[in-house]
Amino acid sequence: MNGLIKKYLPYAIVIFAVFLLVPLLFIPGSLLADFWPVLVYFILLTTAVVTSAVYCAKHGIDFLFALMAPIAFLFTMIFYAGGFKGTNLILLFVYLVAGIFGQFLGDLAFGDDRRKREKQDKAEQEKLMLRAKRRDERERQRMEREEDSVAERYDVDYDEDEPSAGTARRTSIDDDDFDYDKYMADIDRMLDEERGT
Repeated sequence: MNGLIKKYLPYAIVIFAVFLLVPLLFIPGSLLADFWPVLVYFILLTTAVVTSAVYCAKHGIDFLFALMAPIAFLFTMIFYAGGFKGTNLILLFVYLVAGIFGQFLGDLAFGDDRRKREKQDKAEQEKLMLRAKRRDERERQRMEREEDSVAERYDVDYDEDEPSAGTARRTSIDDDDFDYDKYMADIDRMLDEERGT
């Protein structure tokens, strides 16, 4: 949910600012009062299309985002346009269609670049994961070789006259003195260096 809010917030601020603040210039008694149709049929409509196209260019098609402009127009309707009149309800639908149109426009214009960028990012992440897995596998094999050599050494040194000492020696083989924190820090450092190049 937080990720969705982070994606929507910059665009929501722009949409609500335009839909709630710009109509103040067109209220009755102002110089632009006669140009109310320019506001509802051009400025607000263009805002809905452009913000949807820009959002889609960055994040892909998201029809939930298309509801942002109609929701903002609900407040414009209530505060400035006389409430739920027939024309206003039609405009709600028009802004919804404008948002959907903007999504398709953004995908058509910028979708290929976004998909190519996402594909490159995914390939880079897979490459880094593969390198980390290979490093883990090499480290695991090295640890197994060390354990085998330690086990062989204890097998040679094992004294049958002292079973308790031999048992103590065998249990010490299982003690894990590997520094996992250092190993993970090395992996993180290596991944950061590869990302930087």
